[in-house]
Amino acid sequence: MKLGDLVRVSFPRGYEKPVVGVFVRDDTIAIDQDKHGDLIITRAFVLWGGEVYSTPLDQLEVINESR
Repeated sequence: MKLGDLVRVSFPRGYEKPVVGVFVRDDTIAIDQDKHGDLIITRAFVLWGGEVYSTPLDQLEVINESR
């Protein structure tokens, strides 16, 4: 994902309906390790509803690239 990509943010069942937002950047503070011990980014900053939220990557789907 790159700055300006439109993304769909999906939430677990029973919570909010999906929303459309704009990818801002990776949340480089939110990291984990893969099975090889390499660091991976697990969240991204997404703008929706006038606010920027740190959002888990597995809740994001690119729906339109900014390029």
